[in-house]
Amino acid sequence: MGRFVIRIAVGTPLSGSSAALGAEMKQAVELAVEERNSAGGFAGTSLGVEAVDDEGRVDRGEAVAQAFCANPEVLGLIGHYNSDVMLATMPLYRASGLAAIMPIVSNPAATGPGLPNVFRFTNRDDQTGAAIAEYLFRKRGKRRAVIAETATTYGSSMAEAFSRAFMRRGGKVLAHHVVRPGEQAFAELIRACPAGFDLLFYGGSFEGAPILRALRAAGCDQLFAAGDGCWDVVNFLQPAEKAATQGEGVLILSATPELGRVPGALEFAKRYTRRYGPIGNYAVNAYDSACLLIDAIDRAAATAGAIPNRHDVVAAVRAAQFRGIAYRDPVVWDERGENLAAVTALYDIEGDHFRQIAELANAAGTDVRGENANNAA
Repeated sequence: MGRFVIRIAVGTPLSGSSAALGAEMKQAVELAVEERNSAGGFAGTSLGVEAVDDEGRVDRGEAVAQAFCANPEVLGLIGHYNSDVMLATMPLYRASGLAAIMPIVSNPAATGPGLPNVFRFTNRDDQTGAAIAEYLFRKRGKRRAVIAETATTYGSSMAEAFSRAFMRRGGKVLAHHVVRPGEQAFAELIRACPAGFDLLFYGGSFEGAPILRALRAAGCDQLFAAGDGCWDVVNFLQPAEKAATQGEGVLILSATPELGRVPGALEFAKRYTRRYGPIGNYAVNAYDSACLLIDAIDRAAATAGAIPNRHDVVAAVRAAQFRGIAYRDPVVWDERGENLAAVTALYDIEGDHFRQIAELANAAGTDVRGENANNAA
């Protein structure tokens, strides 16, 4: 038993356009494991991290998942980062019985009946899309939207969720554009926007900053709003530059409250920053997911009196009532494996950083609490 190492797998992009985001996930998990090992680990063994670059690609992700599932030392997964990679690998994890906690994946299809071993730490696109649509319609008075989406699994899911929720509340979608991943020139898209629109909503990640720059370069002051694919310092805030604070500014959703709003989050951020540098995205979610998994493995081991099997770990994860640093309430899973503690936060940009302006209810965005303006509904 002394030679056996319990491994937590991390499947995430460590190369390509998402490398900075994937590295943050990996580093947060490594920090959680190092802290547990420093505190004594488990009796007779230690924890290790098996982090592999899935490149953000489905074919590579499937190969990575097969290797994780074949390794008996791997008792749980934190990942993947991309929705399409997770959707493709779920059958492999289901067949092997490996507990999988998704810190970031938001596609609604990633959880549900038939996936008893898969858990989502964050909110789904349909929840966050409904939340931001409600806020924009009720609090900002937006009625006429142009939607742009990147042709990715996440971009399509986010844009569809927002569009459906916005129209359900009485808003109109005047135009809907699909852009290619990696596209940078959007002057033509902005010229094609119909007169009278009061909002441009973007579903996607890496094309958000150039779309916003094109919007402002054309002299358009309309609000730019986006899903959490743009809640990203490196890939959105920095390349957006001054366009982020021009006109009506931006409104970006996130599935994590601002650092400092939940006890322990700032202290974690200081430890993380000392080791790896500033946090740019969802390090808190990845850290909490890893700590929850570690706690579940510990409880399963205590019950078994030995190194637990994967079935025992899944049962311990499902039974968790874990209080972390990402959300105020303890993590409790519903029957689909959704985290009932998850919330949606909305951010604008102040100077060179994101600033939380509202926190929205989990289920459908009907309980809108504007924290800075004291504009509770």
